[in-house]
Amino acid sequence: MNVTIKDIARLAGVSYSTVSKALNDSPLVKPDTKRRIAELAEQLGYQPNFAAKSLVSRRSKTVGIVLPSLERVALSALVGRINGELAERGYDVILSTLSPQPAAALFQRLRMDGIVVFEDIPPEGRHDSAVTTDIPVLSIGVSHMSGSRFALVDAKRKEAIKEAVRYLTSLGHSHIAYVGDNRGSDNKQQEKVTGFLEGAFEYGLSPVSAEVLDSGGNTWKHGFEAGRALLQRERLPSAVITGAFDLTAGFLRAVQDGGLDVPANLSLIGYDNVPQLAELDVPVTAVGVPLRQYGRVIAATLVDIMASDAPIRRTVMLDACIEERASCSKR
Repeated sequence: MNVTIKDIARLAGVSYSTVSKALNDSPLVKPDTKRRIAELAEQLGYQPNFAAKSLVSRRSKTVGIVLPSLERVALSALVGRINGELAERGYDVILSTLSPQPAAALFQRLRMDGIVVFEDIPPEGRHDSAVTTDIPVLSIGVSHMSGSRFALVDAKRKEAIKEAVRYLTSLGHSHIAYVGDNRGSDNKQQEKVTGFLEGAFEYGLSPVSAEVLDSGGNTWKHGFEAGRALLQRERLPSAVITGAFDLTAGFLRAVQDGGLDVPANLSLIGYDNVPQLAELDVPVTAVGVPLRQYGRVIAATLVDIMASDAPIRRTVMLDACIEERASCSKR
């Protein structure tokens, strides 16, 4: 049985409006009364009705997040950070793995104050039709969802991989490979490949000493198979840049199983600047936007566009940095 504000009012011996004001932390309610109502609400397991609340205040203090998968470590880590940042600002979060159109319809019914949507390109390269909503939307990467109040927050992936090349060449490496998803349908993966090739040219690597090895995907299995394939080559690079966290974890396991020591035989940098890279068998040097910064900017930008009653469009591109750990050494 759902507990309502009227139930709390009856048990507390106060009016319905007093309970409502107390639960919304109104200064019109005495502190002792407010505390007694809050304690009673907690004891009864009261949960606010978001839809009813939004009808009165026009704000539900709830944000919907649309994500393609719960299985990708870097994505889940970023969602956790966004959730924490929004919680500090007084917002609850509801997650959905639905595709953009049904997710937008669901969040419209629930009267969400805002939506965070992650870019995702299906493996077969098909694109859904565009989805528009009157709810403020923040897209992480280019997505199919938009609206009159819209912000795009993304990482400078190309520059990040170029920075990884610069870092490795500064350590004396002259034969570097990039291991990543080279599907032509995924623009964000192609940005990384382009960054590697531009970085190789800019920092003086010859065409034969700057190799792109297509992993065919970004999962742990893709990384493991790419590592095993690398071990079969007669001439190995002295350093590798991997294009995603799960790919990095699988690749590291494969080369270690094959007898290579990281970093003595092979230096390794992984894209996705998440703390989990430090927890692998060898703490892996990271390149990318720091997770804390990413989550903070996403939350702050979303709150800003949610506060606007007028149409707004904003783009925020974030710089990457190197997080040095134990997986790289001088050549």
